[in-house]
Amino acid sequence: MASSPSVTESSGIWEVKKVTQILSNTTDMIQVTAATEDDINTDAAPKSSKPFQALIHKSLLCFFSPYYRAALQGGFLEASKKSVVLELDIEDRQYFVGWLYSGQLPDVPMPGHLFELYIFADKTDILALRRAIMTKIIRMEHKMMPTFHEIAVALDSLPSTSPLYRWLLDTCVHHWVSKYPIAVTLPNGFLVDWIKGAADRTCATTEGYCSECPCCEQNSCNYHEHESAEEWTSTCGASKEIQAKLPDHSYLVNETTLEIDGM
Repeated sequence: MASSPSVTESSGIWEVKKVTQILSNTTDMIQVTAATEDDINTDAAPKSSKPFQALIHKSLLCFFSPYYRAALQGGFLEASKKSVVLELDIEDRQYFVGWLYSGQLPDVPMPGHLFELYIFADKTDILALRRAIMTKIIRMEHKMMPTFHEIAVALDSLPSTSPLYRWLLDTCVHHWVSKYPIAVTLPNGFLVDWIKGAADRTCATTEGYCSECPCCEQNSCNYHEHESAEEWTSTCGASKEIQAKLPDHSYLVNETTLEIDGM
C-alpha cells in the first residue's frame, strides 16, 4: 500500500491520488461546525435546519492547510480539540467540505458567489482551494462582472498581491462600462491601479470578450500565484486533471517581485 503523503507538505492542487492515499491510511476524524448557530436562518437554509456539523479527516484538512496543520498538530490549544469552527456561510461550508473530498466546486451563476470562500482559503492558507476557485471563475461561461459591493468586500479582505485582486483589476480595466454605477467606496490603492491600467489599455472596454484582456484568455494559471515556471511544471503543468497553460511572464510571483524590486 502506498504511504500517505506527509502532512508536513502542502498540496498546491487537488489530486485524486494523494487524497486517496490520505483517506486509505488515516482514520483520525475531526468535527467542523458553524461559526454561530443563528446564522443558519437564511434563505439558503430554512429555519428548521439544524446547526451545520460534519466529520472530516483531520489529516486531509492539515495536508491542504498549513494554517490548520499548525493549529491542530502544533503546540496550540486547538491541537487538543476535536472540532474546528468554519467562519463561512451555509453554502460555502458545504462547498468547502465537498471540495476537500472531490476537488470539485459547484457551478454558480456569478463569480462573486465564490469570493467569501476565496477569502477563507486565503486566511487559512489553502492554496489548492484558491487555485480551484480561480479556475472556476476564469472558466465560467457567460460570467457577468461582479457587483461593486462584492468587489469592495473582497478588496477589504485581500492584499494587492492576491490573484483575486489582480483578476478584479483586470476585469474592471477591460470590462467596466459607465452603465455600471460605482455605488460603493473602493480602496484608494485599487482605484490608482485601475487608473494606471486604463491608461495602459490599448483596446476599448467591452462587456463581452476582449482578445487583449488577461481575464478573457481562459488561462486560469495566470491567477494561480505560481512562483515560477518550474513550480507550475511540478503542479498544474504535471496534472492530468487540469487543462493548464503556462502563466504569462508577468503573472509569475517571483517575476512580478523582481519587476517591483527593480522599479
